[in-house]
Amino acid sequence: MEDLFAQRIQALSRPLEPTPTDAKDRLTDLKGVRAVIFDIYGTCFISGSGDIGSAQATPRGSALRESLREQGVELEPEDAEEGMERFMELIRREHARRMAEGVAHPEVRILDIWEQWRREAMVQVNLAQLAIDVECRLNPVWPMPGLTACLEGVRELGLTLGIVSNAQVFTPCLFPALTGRTAAEAGFDPSHCVWSWMHREAKPSVRLYTHLLERLHGVSPEDCLYIGNDMRNDMAPASSLGMRTALFAGDGRSLRWREGDPLVKGVEPDLILTRLTQVLECI
Repeated sequence: MEDLFAQRIQALSRPLEPTPTDAKDRLTDLKGVRAVIFDIYGTCFISGSGDIGSAQATPRGSALRESLREQGVELEPEDAEEGMERFMELIRREHARRMAEGVAHPEVRILDIWEQWRREAMVQVNLAQLAIDVECRLNPVWPMPGLTACLEGVRELGLTLGIVSNAQVFTPCLFPALTGRTAAEAGFDPSHCVWSWMHREAKPSVRLYTHLLERLHGVSPEDCLYIGNDMRNDMAPASSLGMRTALFAGDGRSLRWREGDPLVKGVEPDLILTRLTQVLECI
């Protein structure tokens, strides 16, 4: 399945460039950093919709229609729109169920949702291909400028690399598909990668960051630098645990200041980066 995901990402991806922001970088020396932890969408990879699962409604029907056509299934435009609305309703229903169980920020397993949808729609398709094809059409991605150099620089400093990301099962395949290296080959130990779909809980849940810290044996929170593009989802939970933080403000699509959100009140990132490689100047 991983090979399929990588192949479809390659086939459906096209180069993207970051859009300008008016953010000013804030760089300072950070002593004692032993681990650098990354967000994925909007930080390591340009995200056409700004984040996974956040695409607007307008193109959803056409994304489904084109993805089904790839597998020989034809839908009328209005049926495709209704199909995607039903898909989103299944997600909302699962979120509501999990919230009723006490999970404040639930995450779905997207293949489970597509399986429910397929049974209702009574279509016979490759489920994994449908999921990744729709995702690539709704949320095109491309490596952020400087990603490879940034990761190589962190590795050369002898620091640990990690990930905490809202993600789905296909997200790790962005690395081999678009950079030519798996996440492990890029320096990410799989045990230091926390993906929301595996825990069925999403950022800004602090628990995702706690899961990572529990795996970084001998590394304290203040020894970690977390890099992300969202003040609420990234900066707030990481800093609440004592991690140092860097707001990546290099792409207007995904930069999220979250002004007025109570979760970011009093939160101040240690760094503001407008280019990923700037972090190497600070650690």
